[in-house]
Amino acid sequence: MPSGRTHDRLTWIVMPMVGFTVSALTRDWVWGAIASSSFGIGGFLLSPDLDTVSLPYYRWGWLRIIWLPYQKMFCHRSLWTHGPVVGTLIRLLYLSFWLGLGLGLIAGVAACTGHLRGLQEWLHHWWRVDWRWGLAIALGLELSALLHVTSDWVVSQWQRWHR
Repeated sequence: MPSGRTHDRLTWIVMPMVGFTVSALTRDWVWGAIASSSFGIGGFLLSPDLDTVSLPYYRWGWLRIIWLPYQKMFCHRSLWTHGPVVGTLIRLLYLSFWLGLGLGLIAGVAACTGHLRGLQEWLHHWWRVDWRWGLAIALGLELSALLHVTSDWVVSQWQRWHR
């Protein structure tokens, strides 16, 4: 298996390629920037290796505590964490749970302080965001996970071959 630093290097190398490719295909640099940025976020923060103590896990700083239940739920390199599409979807759903919990707390504070209207307007704005943003973000996140899983597989096969 490649080290965390190797995964990071691969992410840095491939990230601009994702941006240029998506920009060329869509003929719009904005979509390339979104896909490339989400590719980086996927590689550095939302890696399949969040199922173990790893560089992406430590990058969450004090918020890494939210990933402890995730690590207890899933075995390292299982289909649920390293599976194409499934792994990314589970990480996003898991993170969405924590974001929802955080937004619920913020809404509670906003309601108590009389600022709920401002929060409602802010949330309403985000519901109107172009759906293509979600597609570009999902593409970047999934491509970074595929790069991670592919590099794990290649190194594992190489090691198996040379035993």
